[in-house]
Amino acid sequence: MKSIDLKARERKMISPVQRGIGLVLIILGVLIMLVGLFGYLAGDWQIAPLAWLTDQVFIARENATSSGTQVSGAFDVNGEESGVHIFYAELTGSDTAVINVEDFEVGETKKALKGGVLQFPATKDRNTQVIAEESPLTLANGVTVSKAVKFPGAGTSKYRSLKMTVEGACKLQVYALSSLSSQERRVVLYNSLSGAQVASAVAPAFTLTQTLAPLTLEIPSAGTYFLSVRGDYPIAPVSAIMNYAVMILLLGLVLLLNGIMMRIQRLERMKDLFFVEPALLLFLLFVYYPVIDLIRISFTNMAVLTTGKQEFVGFANFDWMFNGAGKSYFWESLRITGVYMFWEVFITLVGGMLLALLFNRMTPSFNAMRSIVFMPKYIAVSTSAVVFQWILYSTIATGIGQSEGILNYALSLFGIQGPHWLIDANTALAGVLILTAWRVVGYAMMIYLSAMKGISQDYYEAAAIDGADGVQRFRYITIPLLRPTTLFLFVTTFIASMKVFQSVDVMTGGGPGTSTNVMVQWIYNLTFRDFHTARGAAVSLVFFVILLVCTAATMRFSNQNVSYDA
Repeated sequence: MKSIDLKARERKMISPVQRGIGLVLIILGVLIMLVGLFGYLAGDWQIAPLAWLTDQVFIARENATSSGTQVSGAFDVNGEESGVHIFYAELTGSDTAVINVEDFEVGETKKALKGGVLQFPATKDRNTQVIAEESPLTLANGVTVSKAVKFPGAGTSKYRSLKMTVEGACKLQVYALSSLSSQERRVVLYNSLSGAQVASAVAPAFTLTQTLAPLTLEIPSAGTYFLSVRGDYPIAPVSAIMNYAVMILLLGLVLLLNGIMMRIQRLERMKDLFFVEPALLLFLLFVYYPVIDLIRISFTNMAVLTTGKQEFVGFANFDWMFNGAGKSYFWESLRITGVYMFWEVFITLVGGMLLALLFNRMTPSFNAMRSIVFMPKYIAVSTSAVVFQWILYSTIATGIGQSEGILNYALSLFGIQGPHWLIDANTALAGVLILTAWRVVGYAMMIYLSAMKGISQDYYEAAAIDGADGVQRFRYITIPLLRPTTLFLFVTTFIASMKVFQSVDVMTGGGPGTSTNVMVQWIYNLTFRDFHTARGAAVSLVFFVILLVCTAATMRFSNQNVSYDA
C-alpha cells in the first residue's frame, strides 16, 4: 500500500504541460505506427487486401530500375481495372502512321502489335491483350471498331503501353475510353529517355452509345515516347513508406513508449530510459527484426535477382528441404557440420587443457611461449585461411600447374608423400581442421590457465599427503574443478563450430564436391550462388532451431551436473 501511495503521489507531481506532451507523443506514435504497419503489410507481407497497391508499386519500381531513374508515377485505388481501352491511333507530322486494333486477332500475344512506327509492345511478364467489345463503336473519323487493346491501370510500366519512335515533332490522335464505366482516366505521354511527361489528356468514362472523339497529344521533338495511364496518387511516397516500414514502426513505438512514460513518471526519472533506448532500437533493428523477416522470407519464392513482388508459397521451401531435391544436401551438410563440430570441440578442450598443463609455469620463457601459442587468435580468419591454402596445397592458391604445398614439400624431404589436402575429398575437411586447431588451442589454453590459477593449492597438498600421484591429482582435483570452465569452452566452441564459414569459404568453398559443405556454407551457396534466397532462409531457420535446441539442452545438462562452487 505504501508503494502504491508513493506512485500516486509522484503522478500528482507531474506537470500538466508534461502530461500534454505525453498525450501528443502517444497520438503521434500511434499514427506513425499505423503508417509503418500499413507499409510493412503492403510491402513485406503483401497481404491480399492491399494487393492492388502492392502490384502497382512493385511494377513502378521495376520500371524505375530498368530505366535507371527514381520511382515515379501514380497509382489508383481501383488498381489494374482503372486502365483504358484503345481502339485506334494516328500519328501525323514528321512521321505518319496508323494503328487500328481491328487489324489484330482477339486474345493475348507475346508479340508487339505494329502499325508503322506505332506499336503495342509486349513484355516478358505481360502479354498484349486484344479484347472484343460488346457492340461496335463509331469513331469521329468514321471508322467503326469492335475490338480494343486493354491497357492496365495506373502505376504499370510504360513499356506495356503505346510506343512510338519519331524523327521530329508530331501530333498523336488516340481514340480511347476509360475501363471504368463511371470514371475518367488520364493518359500521359512520356519521353522514354528522361521519363518526363510531355503531354496528357483525359479519356472519358466507358460507353459505346456515342461517337468517340480523339484525344490529341503534341509530341515536341524527335525521340521515343510511350503512352500510359496515370493514377491520382503519387507512388514515390508510398514506395518510400514500404521501403522503410520497419524503421517507421520503431519510430512510432519509441514515441508511444515515451508518451506513456511521460504521463506516469516525472521527467527526472526518465533519464535511464533515454540512455537505454538507442541500444534497444539497435537490437530490435539489427537482431530481432532480421530473425522475424527470415521467417517471412522462408515462406516466399524470393530470390536475390528478383526485383518486384514475391509470392507466398507456404511450406514449399521446407518440403523441398525435407522431401524434395534438397533432402540429401541437407542431411549431408548437417553430417559434415557435426563432424567438424566434434573435432573442433575435441581439439579445443583436450588440446587447450594439455597445453595449459604444459605451460603452467610462471617464468619469462614460458610467458613468451604462451604468447606465441595464443597469438593466432588475433589473426583474421580470412588472412589465416589464405596462408594455409599455400601451406596445404590448393589449386585456388597455387594454380593448377603446381602440385604441392609447403607442408607436402617439407614432408617430401623426409621421404613422405603428403596428401593433396584441400583438393581431395577425403582430406579436405582435415585440412580445414588443421587451420582450426592452430587458431583455437591457444585461446583454450589461456582460459584453462586462468582457471587453474584459481584452484587452491591446499587441495593438491592434501592429496599429496594422502599419497596421490600427479595423474590422480589431475583426474580427481583438476578436471572436476575445471568443469565450469570446460562447460564454458564447450558451449562457446560448439556454437562457433556449428556456424563455421570463413575458413571453409576461403579454403575450399564447400568442395571438393560437397566434402566440406558445412551448413552455413550451403546456406551461403544457396542464397548468393544459386540465388534461391527463400530456400536459404528456410535452411537458416531450421538450422537456427537446431542450434537453439542443442544449446538449451547443453545448458540444462550443465545446471544439473556442473557445480560452480570451488
